[in-house]
Amino acid sequence: MFSGCALPKKKLFVKNKTYLEYTEEYKSCTGRGVLDSKGELKGKLLFSFKSQRDSTFLEFADILGRKSLLIWITPSSITARNLMENKQYNQEDIINIFPLLTILKPSDMTKMFWGVEPEYKKNLKDLPRTITKNIELSFDKKRSNYNGKTIGGVEFYNRQTMESVLIDFKSRKMNVEDINMKKFWRLLNY
Repeated sequence: MFSGCALPKKKLFVKNKTYLEYTEEYKSCTGRGVLDSKGELKGKLLFSFKSQRDSTFLEFADILGRKSLLIWITPSSITARNLMENKQYNQEDIINIFPLLTILKPSDMTKMFWGVEPEYKKNLKDLPRTITKNIELSFDKKRSNYNGKTIGGVEFYNRQTMESVLIDFKSRKMNVEDINMKKFWRLLNY
C-alpha cells in the first residue's frame, strides 16, 4: 500500500579535513584542555592554547588557576618558561621532561592542536628500536563542528619507564580572525 514511499538508508561520509584545509579556511584556532602526567613527573595541568598557521602558544595553569608554564611552538622548535621558578627551557630540556616529543616534532604538535592527527610514524624510523618498541601513542577522535572528526585526546605511554601523558582537549574553536601572537611571544622573553 505504501510501497515506493520509503527511501533506502544512505550512509553519510564526511571526510576529515587536513591541516592545510583548516589553515586555508581559518586563520587561527583556540581552545582548552587538561594534561595529565603519570610517572616521574606527575600531576594535572589545565591549559589554553592559541594557534595561528604554523605556530602555537600554550598557557598552563595549576589547580589553583595560577599561570605556571608558557610554551611556544614554531615549525622547528619549542621554547618554554616556568613562571613559578622563573626558568627558561630549550627544546632539548623539554624533550627530557616530555619524551612524547621524541616522536612528535614541533610541527606535528601544532597540527594536533588544530585537531589533525599528525603523520608521526615516519619520525619513528629515525629513532632507535630500543626506544620505539616501548612506546605507545594513540589518538582519540571525536565529532567536530568543523567537518568530520578531530583529535579529542592523545595518550602517550612508555612501557619501560611506566610514564604516561594524556592530553584531553575540552574545547577547540576555529577562528577567521588573526591573533596577535607577538604579545604572547613577549611573555616568554625576559
